[in-house]
Amino acid sequence: MQPLRSILGKFAKDFGLEGGAVLNAIRKKWVDIVGQPISIHTFPDVIKAKTLTLIVDTPQWMHHLSFFKEELSEKLKPYNVDGIRFRLGKLPRTVKEVHDEAELTLTDEDLRYVENTVKNIKDEELKEKFRALIMHGLAKRKKED
Repeated sequence: MQPLRSILGKFAKDFGLEGGAVLNAIRKKWVDIVGQPISIHTFPDVIKAKTLTLIVDTPQWMHHLSFFKEELSEKLKPYNVDGIRFRLGKLPRTVKEVHDEAELTLTDEDLRYVENTVKNIKDEELKEKFRALIMHGLAKRKKED
């Protein structure tokens, strides 16, 4: 009997999903890989043919980063990324930003509901994402009312 990890690995490879797993790993470690200043102005968007496309929030930062392209590529070698492309665009909101915004509009009762809902989730990362999702939904409903 094969371990689940090897089955899932083969499935991911067969359907071209490996890049998504690598991209998620890069996103999780983005601040550690490139440092705080660069991470604030960039977002790892997509990997195609071992080239990572970064969304950059301003033309000035795109120009600045062009001087560090080789250095950034070197830092991404452990993730099997050989090149970097830059694309100007709007950076997506982070889970933390959604969480902070939602927390401002929720009551103590809402926050207790959220905590009771996620308290049995063992995986901390998954728990935080569910927490942010529920808080966002509650806050959005309050805005619509």
